[in-house]
Amino acid sequence: MSVKTIKYSQRLGDVLRCLPAAKHLADQGHEVFFDCFAQYNDVFELTSYVKAGHRQGDIIDLEVWPNQYEAYRKSKRSWTDFVYSHPEIKDADKTNIVLDKLDDEPAEGLPETYNLVAPFGLSQGYYRNPLELIVRARQTMGKDNFYVLCPADIKIQGLNTYTAPSVEQMAKAIRGATDFWAINSTPIILASATRRDKQTGFFPQKNEWETDNIFSFEGLVSMD
Repeated sequence: MSVKTIKYSQRLGDVLRCLPAAKHLADQGHEVFFDCFAQYNDVFELTSYVKAGHRQGDIIDLEVWPNQYEAYRKSKRSWTDFVYSHPEIKDADKTNIVLDKLDDEPAEGLPETYNLVAPFGLSQGYYRNPLELIVRARQTMGKDNFYVLCPADIKIQGLNTYTAPSVEQMAKAIRGATDFWAINSTPIILASATRRDKQTGFFPQKNEWETDNIFSFEGLVSMD
């Protein structure tokens, strides 16, 4: 057994999308570490097959920004296909994000039944107005037990909001929602791992930014 370290420093959603690569390497018998910003390390509390670590063993650098960004855009390939073209992970089950240590307990701080919209995200080349998505979601889902998934620095007067204190709690909140809508950001990636038995509404990136979108998964429905 050899040691492998996947390097992908930034963007929580991209770290999550690299987990199938880690699982593939672990299934081959390697000890696998993941080198990313420390703020994302709680991801690895949810996985048995990869741990947070810094440059141990063979380094597999999958990071797109900044060195591979121009090549990625010119390729016109999806983010998933571009990143998983690396020869050591090209046979990975690249659309299967496994959070095998996520327990069955509900998210803390939410009612038993609720609907949830996640309208915020970074790196949105095709801008989606969060307020417009919130209004549309509330009109469709109803105002009872309606929650907006918010980053810690955003407060919305007059609406129920939920800020997840950890990746674990965010995953549980998304899993437990009756109806869930999201843009192309971390929450939709967590939905791919936790909601394959439920419908998930998706507001995708468009035009030249379409390649950034999450892969298709069971239950994913475009809202455009």
